[in-house]
Amino acid sequence: MRRNEQMTAALLVAALAAFGCSKTDKTSQTQTQSQHTEQATPVSMTNDTTGDKGLNTAATKVVGPVSFADAEAAYQAGNFSEATKLFEQYTGEKPGNVWGHFMLGLSAWKCGDLAKAETAFEEALRIDPDHIKSLVNLSRVLIEQRRFDDALGKLAHAGDIDPNSAEVHRLLGRTYATQGRIDESIEAYRAAIALNNKDAWSMNNLGLIFLERGRVNDALPLLARAVERGLGIQGCHQRRPRFRKGETESGARRSC
Repeated sequence: MRRNEQMTAALLVAALAAFGCSKTDKTSQTQTQSQHTEQATPVSMTNDTTGDKGLNTAATKVVGPVSFADAEAAYQAGNFSEATKLFEQYTGEKPGNVWGHFMLGLSAWKCGDLAKAETAFEEALRIDPDHIKSLVNLSRVLIEQRRFDDALGKLAHAGDIDPNSAEVHRLLGRTYATQGRIDESIEAYRAAIALNNKDAWSMNNLGLIFLERGRVNDALPLLARAVERGLGIQGCHQRRPRFRKGETESGARRSC
């Protein structure tokens, strides 16, 4: 890389990094859309000293049945540990509701319980093998466990269901990059951006791939577009420059 290109890239990286690492990621909406008509059952709680997102997590004492709305309210408030408990009880009471298992998977994942999250997503897929949100989020859990081939299998299935999903292509790009399959990663990120020209995470990650490979002229426009959409250079990947994972459902338990 020529010296002036290095200086330009360094200045841009510094400027973008000044935006800081955001702690929220949004890719697709939860879309739980419960079809239940039961009324919310009051849930009595006692204060605890721990919490998600800086909130006091309640040591939940459930009185009577749990409604989907009760559990979802805890999730939306950022009390993921409480949401996990409530969705566990809810799925025990309503084992046939695919969305209950899906939300249990999300809640458990955001608490860091990958095993429980995997089990919940797998149960959702047992009920509905084509439940694309469970396929996509199960792939995230598998990626975090570094089970990349398993993740690619889930993403391939999701891609068969919705070939126009930018989210699926973005996750393929992330998985390929982590495996060192850079050409395939570039192709997947480009496909994601072609499908969604506002996909800042794909722009960010593809720009960093190009920057790492010395393709400054290709990198700078992508990184600038990512910044326009509220991102600085984000990084949590294994590679250098490191990549932002940036692919979680309705706000991340953690960004790195």
